[in-house]
Amino acid sequence: MSNLSSSDRRRHPRHRVRMRIKILRGEVELAGEIFNISRSGCLLVTPVAMRVGDHYTVHLPVLPGSTFSIKVVRTRRVGEWFAVATHFESQLPDEAPILKLASQDSGVQEDPEQLF
Repeated sequence: MSNLSSSDRRRHPRHRVRMRIKILRGEVELAGEIFNISRSGCLLVTPVAMRVGDHYTVHLPVLPGSTFSIKVVRTRRVGEWFAVATHFESQLPDEAPILKLASQDSGVQEDPEQLF
């Protein structure tokens, strides 16, 4: 059994951001908010229950390419909301736009992993 924390096992560092997004499943548009993001995935919160293995499309206009396919890897109910860990089907090619986005985040800097 490994003693590494989940953050030590991640392929790419996560950056805290608070960004409202559009989540698409087919023609249905869902609301969500990203709490952190890396080149390989993001943690989002949504009022809609999602299942592990589900695939969605997210629209992130602040990043090059703007539309990304995601796969749900973990989900947890938090009151009336759901915290959803996702994996980008194709990782983001460059971390620079994420760093720029994170540097512009002036919101409360709570740790989403502690919230959920």
